[in-house]
Amino acid sequence: MAISSEQSQHADLEPASHLDSERGLTLRAAALGIGIVVFINLWVTYAETVVHASRLSLSFFQLPLLFIFLILLGVVNPLVKRLGILRPLSPSELLTIIAIGMVGAVVPASGIAGFLMGVISVPYYFATPENRWAEFYHGHLSDWMVPTNPTVTRAFYEGLYPGELVNWHAWVIPLIWWSTFICAILICTACLMIILRRQWVEHEKLVYPLAAVPLEMIEDIDPQTLLPRLMRSKMFWFGAAVAFALFAWNTLSWFYPSVPGIAAYPHAGYYRFSRHSPGLYIKPFQFYTIGFAYFADLQLLFSIWFFFALYIVENLTLHRLGYQIRSSTDSFSADPPVQAWKCFGALACLVLWRLWIARSHLRNVVLKALKNSHPIDDSREILTYRTCVLGLLLSLLYIFYFLHRLGMDAGAALMYMAAIAIIYLGIARVVSETGVAYAQATVTPQAFVMDLRGTHTMSGSTLTGLVLTYALIDYMRGLFTPGLAHVARLSDLIRGNKRALLLCVSIGVFAGLAASVWLTLHLAHGHGAYNFPRFPFFNGDPKAVYASTLAQMHTPKPPDPDRYFFFGVGLLEMGLLTALHYRFRWWPLHPIGLVLSASDNHKSMVLPVFIAWATKAILMRVGGIALYRRSKPLFLGLMVGYTLGVIYSFAIDAIWFPGQGHHVHAW
Repeated sequence: MAISSEQSQHADLEPASHLDSERGLTLRAAALGIGIVVFINLWVTYAETVVHASRLSLSFFQLPLLFIFLILLGVVNPLVKRLGILRPLSPSELLTIIAIGMVGAVVPASGIAGFLMGVISVPYYFATPENRWAEFYHGHLSDWMVPTNPTVTRAFYEGLYPGELVNWHAWVIPLIWWSTFICAILICTACLMIILRRQWVEHEKLVYPLAAVPLEMIEDIDPQTLLPRLMRSKMFWFGAAVAFALFAWNTLSWFYPSVPGIAAYPHAGYYRFSRHSPGLYIKPFQFYTIGFAYFADLQLLFSIWFFFALYIVENLTLHRLGYQIRSSTDSFSADPPVQAWKCFGALACLVLWRLWIARSHLRNVVLKALKNSHPIDDSREILTYRTCVLGLLLSLLYIFYFLHRLGMDAGAALMYMAAIAIIYLGIARVVSETGVAYAQATVTPQAFVMDLRGTHTMSGSTLTGLVLTYALIDYMRGLFTPGLAHVARLSDLIRGNKRALLLCVSIGVFAGLAASVWLTLHLAHGHGAYNFPRFPFFNGDPKAVYASTLAQMHTPKPPDPDRYFFFGVGLLEMGLLTALHYRFRWWPLHPIGLVLSASDNHKSMVLPVFIAWATKAILMRVGGIALYRRSKPLFLGLMVGYTLGVIYSFAIDAIWFPGQGHHVHAW
C-alpha cells in the first residue's frame, strides 16, 4: 500500500526512542530557555532600534531561536561531551528550550513591545492644535492607560536633557496594567490550545511541520560525539554551504562596491502581473520559508499558490469591471478590501467548522471539568481540563473588563473579542496544519468592529479604547497562540513535570517583555525614539491608526453592507470548499489556501512556497517517499545556511554599519 506524504510526515513527529529519557523539564532546561528568551528579546530590540538590520522575529519559529538551538545542538553539546565537565542537554531538554522560546520570542519589536510602546506614547507627544488629538482623545485617556505627562513622552522621543532623570513612575503604572491584559490573553490562549491538543493531535492528526524541524535535527544522535545524524550528512553541509555562501558573497559588496551584490536579499523586486493588479515579491532564495514548507503536505502547498493566482485573477476582473469598495479604516488590514473581507470570512468559517468538528471532544472537556469522574483522561495534558475551563472563563471575563475600562461599550468589546478569537484560533490552526513560517489575517479586530457595527453609534471613549488596542496588533499573526499550539504538541515529547511547562513559558514571556521594554526605554531616553525608525513602531503606524480613527470620529459612518456581503461570500465559499475537500478524495484543493490568499505577507511567501511545492512534487514523483526522506538533509541544510547567513550579516552590520544596517531578511 502506498504511503501518503501527509501520513509519512505525521510519522516523523512520533516520539523517537531517544526521547524516552527521564530528563526533560529540568531546572537547568527551564532556566536556559528563559535566559535565551531574554537574550533574544534584547537582541531583536537592539537590532531593530540601533543597528537597523533585518527583522529577526517575524516568523512563527523565530530565526534567532533556531540559531541558538543549532549552537546548543551542534557546538555546546559536543564540546561538553568532549570536556566531560557537565552533563550534555538531552533531546527532551532541547525541546523544552524550543517550547519556551517559540512563545517568549514573540514579544520584542513587532510582537508586543514595539507597538505597545509606540501606541501608548504617541497620543500626547504628537498632539497638535491642527490634528485636534487633545480635543478628541485626551479626555478619554488616563495615566493608567498611557503616560499623560507631555514631558515624559518628550524625553522618550527626543532623549533626556543633561541632568534630567527618567520618570519611571509615569511608565510603570500603564505598563503594569497592560501586562495584566497580556497575561489574561496568554492564559486564555494557553487554555484553548491545551483543550484542543487532543483533538488536533490525536483525532485530526495535524502534521505540525514547524515542530518537525527540531525533531529532525535531534534524531539519531551519535552517543560518542553527540552530533545528530543530520550534521553527519554531506548533503546537509552542501545545502548549508550554498545558502551561507550567497550571504557571504553579498556582504563583500558592502565593503567593495566593485563586487556585484546579489539583489535577492530580502527580495529581487516586486513583480506585477498588470499595471493595476497586486503582485508578488521575487524571493527565490528565501530558504527559511522553503525549508519549513518542505515538511507540509503537497495538496496544501499547491492550494496556497493556486488561490493566490486566483486572487490575482479576481482582482484584475473586479478592476476591469470598475468595482471597488472604500479603503480600509486602518493601515493594517489588507488591500483591496473585497478580497481582505472575503478571506476573513473564510478564516471565520475555518474556526467555526473546526470547533463544530471538535464538538464531541469539547463536550467531554466540559463534562470532565464539571465532574472529575468523567472517563476522558487529561493526565497527559499540561493542565487539567478543569483548570483550563476555569482559566478560560476567568481570563475572558478579565479581557472584557479591561476593554470596558479602556472605554469600550459592551457591544464593541464583545465584537472585538470575537474578532481576536477568529484571528488567534484561525492562525494557530493554519500554522499547525500548513507549517507556513509567515501568515497573518487580512482584517484587524478594530476594522471588524468599526466597519460591521458602524462608527455612527460609537462614542468617543469606545473609539479611543479601540485605537489603544492596536498596542497588541502583532500584524494579526495570532500573538502567542501559534507558539502555544506547538508547546501543547511538543509536551507529548517532553519528559518530566509537564504541568510546570506553562509556568516556565509564562515566566519567559514576561521576563522577555520586561527586558525588551527596559532596553527600549533605556535607548529611547539616551538617543531619542524618534531616531529609531527604520521600522515604524514609534511614529508611522501608531500615528496612522490614531489619525484614521480620528477620521471616524469626525465623520461617523453606518455599517458597511459591502463588507458584510464579502464577509458572507468568504463564509460560503470556504464552506463549499471544505465540503468538497471532505466529500471527494480526488478534489485537489485544500480550503486553507483561500484563507491566506489576500494577506499582505502572502506576496512574499507565495514564490518560496511554489518552489517548495514544485521541488517536492518532482521528488515524490521520481523517487516516492524514499527520495523525499533522503532529501530532507538538503532542505534542512539550506534553512540552516540561510539562518547562519542572516546572523552573519547582522554581525557585520552591528560591527561596521551600526545605524545603517542592511535589510537582508524580512517576511
